[in-house]
Amino acid sequence: MTTHKKNQTAPRHAGIRCTGQQLDAILRFAEERKLDHQPLHIVVAEFWRYHAHSDAKAA
Repeated sequence: MTTHKKNQTAPRHAGIRCTGQQLDAILRFAEERKLDHQPLHIVVAEFWRYHAHSDAKAA
């Protein structure tokens, strides 16, 4: 996964925060869906979008 951009658009301290378990789940999600070459923020957005959609179906 691409995690570094030459010209960053956000300061490093404003990055994504998550627990180790959440990061493991996000990385597993990326590998399963062949997103491991996408920027991390794209993978995280897809991860949360997928979970929001599956939670809405369950309700």
